Amino acid sequence: MTLKNIYKATIIPLIVIPNIFVMVLGIESFPYTCAPMFGHYIDSKTDLYLLEFEGVNDGKTTNLINYLGKPEDFFMRHFFSKVYGSTKAISPFSNKLSESDEAFHDRMKLFFLHYTKILKDEYHLTFQKINIKAVKVNQDRKKLTEPKIIGFYDTSEKEYISSIENKTVKRYKK
Repeated sequence: MTLKNIYKATIIPLIVIPNIFVMVLGIESFPYTCAPMFGHYIDSKTDLYLLEFEGVNDGKTTNLINYLGKPEDFFMRHFFSKVYGSTKAISPFSNKLSESDEAFHDRMKLFFLHYTKILKDEYHLTFQKINIKAVKVNQDRKKLTEPKIIGFYDTSEKEYISSIENKTVKRYKK
């Protein structure tokens, strides 16, 4: 077998097999995606939101923007793509083949177990709960609405609770 044939036998399957997976299952992941980095999906009419993490102790809140353990953009990209994810069971921009309340809450619990450890070990911070708030922003990231709690992690119970309008809507326990 010549070097050229070895090259073909190695490189072609590396490109073709993942793309067949994408075509059959409809799930894309870098570098096997045709999505041009999402830039064309956002225009001046697109609603934009930011998430804020907030630690709570005895009713006193601490903005956790300076305690993420990584730059904010890296942290949020990881959080959205690997933890929080899409609201659809199978999304072209997700690596999950299925979704359920249980799977979502398991990911959130695992994320917060690691995140609270980072807060404690690196910043010497502990909280009774950690709120996740969503805030609508403009193209310049200026707030257009007041932040609303979409969920919180109860550190004593080690449980993530989804919320809407500050009311618990989903509590999952094994």
